Amino acid sequence: MEENLVDPRKFPQRFDAMKEQQWYKPNTVYQILEVRQPREEKTEEKNIVTTILAKERGTGLENIQQNSFDMYPLDQETINKLQNYSPKGNGSNISSYLPSSGVIFSKDFFEALSNVDTKKVEQIEISNFYHPMRTLLYSRKISQLISKTWWSYLVAKDEDYNVKNNIQIWKNFTDGKWNEIIKYNDTESNIKGIDILDGLIAREIFLFGGADSPDYPDPENPSYYSHLKDFSTSQEQARFLILPSSRGWQGISLSLLLAGQAYYKREEGYYHQISQPIFSTGEITMLHSLEVDWGKFHGDIKEIIIHHDKPWVGYHIVIPYPPIPFYAEPENIKKWAWAQEEYSDEVPENERHFPFYKKEDTTGKYLIDVDYFKPPYPYIPLSCS
Repeated sequence: MEENLVDPRKFPQRFDAMKEQQWYKPNTVYQILEVRQPREEKTEEKNIVTTILAKERGTGLENIQQNSFDMYPLDQETINKLQNYSPKGNGSNISSYLPSSGVIFSKDFFEALSNVDTKKVEQIEISNFYHPMRTLLYSRKISQLISKTWWSYLVAKDEDYNVKNNIQIWKNFTDGKWNEIIKYNDTESNIKGIDILDGLIAREIFLFGGADSPDYPDPENPSYYSHLKDFSTSQEQARFLILPSSRGWQGISLSLLLAGQAYYKREEGYYHQISQPIFSTGEITMLHSLEVDWGKFHGDIKEIIIHHDKPWVGYHIVIPYPPIPFYAEPENIKKWAWAQEEYSDEVPENERHFPFYKKEDTTGKYLIDVDYFKPPYPYIPLSCS
């Protein structure tokens, strides 16, 4: 339905040169995926409704810019999970995290890789280490996100688990009673109900968002389409958008999820980020188009020629999302899903599962190498990126 609203010929894919730091300008246009519970749109097969919001970034500061992403405050859970990311602003609203950085290395590993005096990664380190290791990190992150959706679904559908904990997770999810899930905490595994809800929402996006455009490309806000077509040469306004004419439009929900640009609004009025950034905004708008394959356990990546304007070539990524194997152990899925890249001394030895970074045994210094970039269990999908 929404594609009939747009004539793709009127919206050519354009990526214009930007001046220094223009991506942080208040009038730079970004888009997010807003997810909400179905109401009158309730269908038997789909448990979420998706909307694309395209707005100017805003300042990211206390002086809020009207009708921008300054007007979208973040909940405390999201702020806590983004504490290692560097906001451009006060860190309390969506605008502070636009554009998305994608996955980031730990501070200590970055310093081991960079020039000690300047804390700057030189060209030789970028070419030989930074880029390939970052690719391995976001491959791991996508695989872990898939595992989170699996575990959340298994727990939500497990009658014994729900009876034991006096909760009806799946029913609350399908009935749109998300706040009931948010209030729940799994005391045994120390996983919060809001994390389970994130997994269930992300599962819906993997099932439907990888092969279908959003339910509503914000028809209530006519300015959405003005951002697509009214690009004024007299006004320096940059855009980080996946356009309806782009090959990436069909997978835009998944792209925005993986870029950390997918949110739902809580009852208190704050926005909650469904998944932390894996891809960057630049990667999903200028380089990658995404698709889901429900029959594979490993992904594919293809170089494709888009058209003769820039960017004339890109990469089409097929992410695997197969049915959960009947022999999969929920406890093992959970260990991989929530495994940290590195562990502090406060974490007991028996809870340290599958670290990403390698360190010297004697000194604890970082090695320029990685461990566990792929799942330790062969039935968990390995993403390609």
